[in-house]
Amino acid sequence: MKKLVAAMTAFAMLTGCGAAPEPRPHNRAEALKQIRVAEAAAIRAFGKRDAGESASMYAPDATLMLTNMRAVQGADIRPVLSEMMADPNFSMTFNTAQVEAPESAEFGYTRGTYIMTMTDPKSKKLLRESGKYLTVYAKQADGSWKMVDDINNPDGPASPVPDK
Repeated sequence: MKKLVAAMTAFAMLTGCGAAPEPRPHNRAEALKQIRVAEAAAIRAFGKRDAGESASMYAPDATLMLTNMRAVQGADIRPVLSEMMADPNFSMTFNTAQVEAPESAEFGYTRGTYIMTMTDPKSKKLLRESGKYLTVYAKQADGSWKMVDDINNPDGPASPVPDK
């Protein structure tokens, strides 16, 4: 009988029965703060029209989904941003309406609105597009927060900007 009890005790210890798993520390408030910091840095980079800095805000395996084009991933993001930002009339402003993260504090998202101004490649006229966006951020191995999925959705077709 003693051997059976000893065997059952050893089995329970080896399989973790009877011992609560170590709680993983979560800090949702800190995650929300860091996501806000990452979002602000990305918005500044877009505002400066800096494609390299903007691309560095994305995780290596991120996906960018823009209006009227196929989704681009990873290393293909920078060339797309470079082309957009090469337009001398390009500008993009954002209004972040919500920042959210679950208790796990390993990922989160931002949601808001944007206004983009650009040159129509066909007519060479100035166009303005307004819409909504959703960006998912994930905590990286180095502790930084990077965009992993970024999608926008226009409210309607881009409109010509009246001449001044």
